[in-house]
Amino acid sequence: MADMQDRKLKPWAEVALSQLLALTFMAACLWWVQRQLELVLPNNRITAALSIENAIGTTLGLQLTGFGGALLLCHVLLGLAAYSLARLTQAAFPGNAQARPAWLIAGWFALLAGMTLAANTTWHPASIFSAEESWWRRELLGVQPVRLLAGGVAISILLLVLPILRRPYRPGRRLVIASLSGAVLAAAFALPKAMFAASANAGAVTAPHVVIIGIDSLRNDLTVPRRGNATTPHIDDFLTEATRFSDATSPLARTYPSWMAILTGRHPVTTNARYNLMPRADVREGETLADALRARGYRAVYATDKVRFANFDESFGFDELITPTVGAVDFLLGYAGDNPLVNLVASTRAGGWLFPSNYANRGAYVTYRPRQFVERLENELRINGPSFLAIHLTLAHWPYVWAGMKIPGAPPDYRIAYGVAVNEVDRQFHAVMQLLEERGVLDNAIVVLLSDHGEALGADTDSMLRNTGNSREIWDSLWGHGTSVLSLHQYGVMLAIRAYGRAAIPGKPGSYEWPVTLEDVRPTLEQYVTGKMPAAVDGISLLPLLANPGDAKSLATRVRFTETDFNTPSTLAGRYEASGLIDEAAVYYELEPKSGWVQIRSNRLPELIARKQRAALSSQSLLAAIPDPAGGPPKYLYTARHNPLPRTLDGPPDATRDPEARRLWDALHARFPGELPAGSDLPRM
Repeated sequence: MADMQDRKLKPWAEVALSQLLALTFMAACLWWVQRQLELVLPNNRITAALSIENAIGTTLGLQLTGFGGALLLCHVLLGLAAYSLARLTQAAFPGNAQARPAWLIAGWFALLAGMTLAANTTWHPASIFSAEESWWRRELLGVQPVRLLAGGVAISILLLVLPILRRPYRPGRRLVIASLSGAVLAAAFALPKAMFAASANAGAVTAPHVVIIGIDSLRNDLTVPRRGNATTPHIDDFLTEATRFSDATSPLARTYPSWMAILTGRHPVTTNARYNLMPRADVREGETLADALRARGYRAVYATDKVRFANFDESFGFDELITPTVGAVDFLLGYAGDNPLVNLVASTRAGGWLFPSNYANRGAYVTYRPRQFVERLENELRINGPSFLAIHLTLAHWPYVWAGMKIPGAPPDYRIAYGVAVNEVDRQFHAVMQLLEERGVLDNAIVVLLSDHGEALGADTDSMLRNTGNSREIWDSLWGHGTSVLSLHQYGVMLAIRAYGRAAIPGKPGSYEWPVTLEDVRPTLEQYVTGKMPAAVDGISLLPLLANPGDAKSLATRVRFTETDFNTPSTLAGRYEASGLIDEAAVYYELEPKSGWVQIRSNRLPELIARKQRAALSSQSLLAAIPDPAGGPPKYLYTARHNPLPRTLDGPPDATRDPEARRLWDALHARFPGELPAGSDLPRM
């Protein structure tokens, strides 16, 4: 007996052993993450903006320190759980187990760590810790193995507790009671935040609420190429009583420039929001819709589940942001945050506190669950008085997957995944509308449903160059968004307005083929609320035309514009692997230390501007300016929009023989002054 007692560990040593195991497990996971990141973020090519050394003392450094502290805490708690279960086992079998506490602690820790890895593999197959094909994702008797394992562990713990509870009271039972109480509290803390959210209803509001719901990458025709119509029953239901504009376009088919046009009513040339991740100091947004409505007593809220390429903050007129953490931390932790414990905790109530960069973040798609963002809205959205709500849902954006799914690997898979994502974002849209109804918003509201841009998915109609372009030109226009002005489905957008409750808009619901643009959203909504058009905007208010549709004939001569964003060779080739994109694009980006945001280097902007494609389009025709890769004059292509057969223009068209082409030529050069050779610099046709 004395010999057995000598082999017992002191309590502090038992705790130390549990923490040593926890730290070893954490170190092993971090080593594996680092090994994978060498493929994703090559140290010899990554921009200094994202290097840990240069992040020390900056906002990014503080954010990464917070993540590291939360990660350490989770592993410490895992070690303490193993220690507590070992003590529980000792208390249940004092005669046999007390002599070997080290083995008990190691055994319980191995079981808990194994369950963590199994759960991560089961629920997050896109994680770098998950195998392509795993037994854990199969079902046994209709139940996932990890649930059977968890159930077995729970029963084992119950069997350990019962004999202790039947014994006369002893001080050791306090440990059991404390452990059980702690487990209950931890489980409660891990429940979805929305279960504890206090609702706040709108009450009687005289001024109408203004709601913009954006769905990222939603094609304006609501189809999945080569697979038929998308399954969108809730969007379809919204559209039945809405005023829909079937020929709506984005001035630049990327999220940040599009939303800047929505919020300001101004073209990207006017605001200088020419790219995603523009330097904040270079953007000239002026007054925004949020600013104008706040001056009328509105409270402005911007909410989205993905911020990776769109840096928005309160400076754009918002009172509140409901978003993941904006900046470089989102890029880094979207990859480095892929850790089994982080993945499991990030989707819980605790995850919102411990891992704000991973919680309800579509950018961290390995752990993102669509309901999670809706629950965050339920918990954080407050409606007190008239509100302006800008809500952006991003499920339909590449890579079209979320927790429990794998990234599609080939074009046919892209289409399938896109269709599934559109179906899911339709359900998410419905959940958001239900929330707005429950909060009383829809008792008096005007709701705009739009997409910031569309998505080309290799369909026959996704490129105007099918019959005239070379293989490289055709491919560049067939996929993604913001890559080609000769792909109508990239910059064609959904745009519809519907009134709810006491609110009303002029005209009758239905589809209008007017040539409109996202720049028209702000003037329309601002005139609806204030009774007058905002000054110095590029868009127009659609309210007068809805009231008097006959006046819409004035739009017959309207010219709209669109342009491309910065595209790496991988993007143009339809390859979206993070390793290729970051490797190619890193030299163009930098870290802004104070904010922690990633932004384009200002000195690179002239080079990037020179690479842009630009287009002017009327209801029937389009003129595109395509830059010469060798630095020569751009190539001009003119075509009918709906029956495209582009022909090359060698110079300014003759206004007498081809007035429509000349009108678009003049408009294109006026919209992009100094960026294209003047008409007099080229030979006349």
